[in-house]
Amino acid sequence: MRRTATAVTAALFTVLLAGGCSSGDGGGDGKPESSPAAATSSPAVVESESAAAAPKLSEEWGPKLDAATSSSKDDVCKTVGAKPCVDHITELTELVYDVRDAIDTAGATAVYPKTVEAIGNVEDASASYAEGGCAGSSEETLADGSVCGGYVAKLLLGPATLSMTMTTDELTAQ
Repeated sequence: MRRTATAVTAALFTVLLAGGCSSGDGGGDGKPESSPAAATSSPAVVESESAAAAPKLSEEWGPKLDAATSSSKDDVCKTVGAKPCVDHITELTELVYDVRDAIDTAGATAVYPKTVEAIGNVEDASASYAEGGCAGSSEETLADGSVCGGYVAKLLLGPATLSMTMTTDELTAQ
């Protein structure tokens, strides 16, 4: 992520530097060049091309994430260790991982910093759920405030959070 930001900064600096160097004395006749506006508009063109080149992954993944969230069956995770709950949160988590893979494949980690952070939260909750022995537990419910219930709540809300965060990241990148 930092490497990409550094490369973009270096490219922008190079364009600015080249623009500044080309506005010399106009060929030795003592007159300034007649087109300094072209050098001034170059950074804006580079910036708009970068924004246009940024992928809009929310267009593909937003509807999928929203559908997964809205298709949640009522009380599927009332008991957080029940098989239907485990199956459901597994599907949701796999969808979140698919979004992570899409961001990585597009090389867009720098465009989606908050989304990547939210994906990390889902990954942490999933790992904690597994390590905490929550699957198969028949005593803990989503409403009892248990640790496992907290993990399940994060996993149930993960896709909805990602959908909003992706859109926010894209608007911020423009």
